[in-house]
Amino acid sequence: MLAPCSPRIDGPLRDLVDSSQYREAVSLFLEWSETAPEVTPRSRLLAAQAASRIGEFELADTLATRAQAEFQVLDDKDCLLDCTNVLGAVAFERGSVDQAEAQFQSVMVLAERIGSARFIARAANNLASVAHLRGQRERASGLYRRALDAYRKLDDQRGMIEIAYNLAQSLRESGRLKAALEDCTRAVDAAERVGAGGLRALTRLGRAEMLIESGEFDSASSDIEQAQQLAWLEGNEPHTLESERLKALLALRCGHWGHAYRHAETIRTRASHSGCALIAAESAAIAALALKADRRPVEAAAANDVAIASLVALGANGRLESHARHWRNMAA
Repeated sequence: MLAPCSPRIDGPLRDLVDSSQYREAVSLFLEWSETAPEVTPRSRLLAAQAASRIGEFELADTLATRAQAEFQVLDDKDCLLDCTNVLGAVAFERGSVDQAEAQFQSVMVLAERIGSARFIARAANNLASVAHLRGQRERASGLYRRALDAYRKLDDQRGMIEIAYNLAQSLRESGRLKAALEDCTRAVDAAERVGAGGLRALTRLGRAEMLIESGEFDSASSDIEQAQQLAWLEGNEPHTLESERLKALLALRCGHWGHAYRHAETIRTRASHSGCALIAAESAAIAALALKADRRPVEAAAANDVAIASLVALGANGRLESHARHWRNMAA
């Protein structure tokens, strides 16, 4: 059974979500939900999707959980898959990686059963992100390529660009920085052609980190500023926080250790409060490195313990290896 819909509410919400106006979609839903008797499961799902994009994770979780129960009763499998995907994405951002994996695996099982290429692609991409975080590079690569095949069959340009970006990140973490930067630049260019604000910001943020690693600081700064502007226009708090984290990383690489530490600590606190667990952990790592470089060994050791504990809690094995390497190489 398909879920009931209310054109007066669902139509405008769908238009806002499809045009990446996520904050406006959340505001509209909250305004209507106070007065409109016809708020539907579909409107809750759309609002949950929008809320997850702007970092309103508590709201997204509440709305998606309620909508999921309603769609189970209605046996609307497509909407049920959408809800489960949102719940997995929220859990992943909050650092509940095992819970996120379980949700994404649930999406994969049902998507395979009903033959939904769209949800198979999403589930493969999300499961790959979990594997990538854990440092399971071969598993991540295989899942990313499965998602890419599905997106190609669907001719889903945005999906293909996101996978290309993710594969570039995998290349970077395997030590192939030059190839990763070339592939990420192609993803940036493709995102510009498609015109999706969130994807444009995501790809530029990823390239900025690669540019910092390769010592191209001016180009990195330009990408960060452009991504931050796009994030501001969409009200995307995770992308805003990632932009600020990269500013701290840039300051660290440029030798501005005091500024890098203060900025990283500010972002760590903001990200923790916002529920962006990985950004908080990576900001803690930057703060620890900045303190070590600034010859503050006691504070650096304490900060390093915090960073390691945060990364271990996430199971972020790839990030742990990278941080340990930078810590060893950082002059004290």
